[in-house]
Amino acid sequence: MIHYLLQRIFWILLRMLYATYKIEFLGVPNREKARSMTPHGSFIFACWHGQVLTGLLTHAFTEPFAVLASRSKDGDYAAYISKKMGYYVVRGSSRKKNKDKGGKEAIASFVSKLKEGISVGITMDGPKGPRHVVKIGTPVIAYQAGVPILPMISLTSSCWEFNSWDKFQVAKPFAKLTVIYGEPLPVPVNNSPEEIERLCLEVAVAMKKVEADYLAGKV
Repeated sequence: MIHYLLQRIFWILLRMLYATYKIEFLGVPNREKARSMTPHGSFIFACWHGQVLTGLLTHAFTEPFAVLASRSKDGDYAAYISKKMGYYVVRGSSRKKNKDKGGKEAIASFVSKLKEGISVGITMDGPKGPRHVVKIGTPVIAYQAGVPILPMISLTSSCWEFNSWDKFQVAKPFAKLTVIYGEPLPVPVNNSPEEIERLCLEVAVAMKKVEADYLAGKV
């Protein structure tokens, strides 16, 4: 009961903060381009773990996107809040001590949703880093579902930044939340280790370029 009450309290506080934010989207044609690249009309949002809350808030109550939450107690909070925002929630995470934590089921669920035309959001460097190092899961999902990857950066004009591995950010009241979409990366040509590794590096470079271009006033 206490666990559930805390989830509700966090959601109420977050909903109050959300009501004060101003939201801006840049690079929207890139998002539409990603949508047009496959018959499914779906794609993978690629975001950094530290910016995931901003990404969730800016896309809340819009389309029925799918997101991932771990099967831990912390994941319960993320799942509860994500559902309140109107997302499909897939539970699972990577292996721990050679024990599967639902990662295979999560990949299968994401692939299924993407083939149904539902886009999904994935943290490239989650769940535990290293920071801004792209994991292999996203290229594998993109290949299996036959969808492109859309680099996405979510920035805030003012935020609290946690002293965590991902420098997790929570936007302060009345902050401006800016989402920038980069040029979508096409569907992987195969799932060979070389192609997956190449795409991981390409996604990381693309995401860093999106943020650098915005900060330089090029977007």
